[in-house]
Amino acid sequence: MSPRKRRLKRSAIVSALARLDELCAASRNRIEIAIYGGTVMMLAYNCRDATQDVDAIFEPPEAVHPLIKQVALEQKLPEDWMNNAVKAFVSNREERITFPEVNAPNVLMTRPSPKYLLAMKCIAARLPTVFRDGDTSDIKFLLSELDIKSMEEVDTIVREFYATRTLENGKRWLIAKLLEEVNSERAARKS
Repeated sequence: MSPRKRRLKRSAIVSALARLDELCAASRNRIEIAIYGGTVMMLAYNCRDATQDVDAIFEPPEAVHPLIKQVALEQKLPEDWMNNAVKAFVSNREERITFPEVNAPNVLMTRPSPKYLLAMKCIAARLPTVFRDGDTSDIKFLLSELDIKSMEEVDTIVREFYATRTLENGKRWLIAKLLEEVNSERAARKS
């Protein structure tokens, strides 16, 4: 039997972030948390019902790590429910905006702008597996949301944030196919 995908639903993440906010306030540290990936897709765009984990970068890490573990223990979440594995995809030219969809008055909470999130998702372009959802549905949603019509527009956005990186051939093919689907759906809605 293969292991199942871990699924954190909206209510679990909202509850965990609220508790983390309370703990951050009690710690009296100035805490900054930038949230990425599936959590942003779920909370900001309401286009998912669950995600594997909360991809985040937090400062100062030495103050936040113990609080993340405490939330995991209190709410029976996996120890890595919030982790910084997303660092591999973060650009030096980040474009983050406030995250008003998350009620966290004691933490500076941000998320990537829609264009930056699309660039990140295109650089990753992970296919779905039995262990994770992958990025295809997120990319498709963002292409539609940003009204992207051509690969040239995608390339421009990727270059804006990742000046020295280009899309690998397989990822480029995947994104072109997703863009073709988005454009077909647009045309069908207009008819």
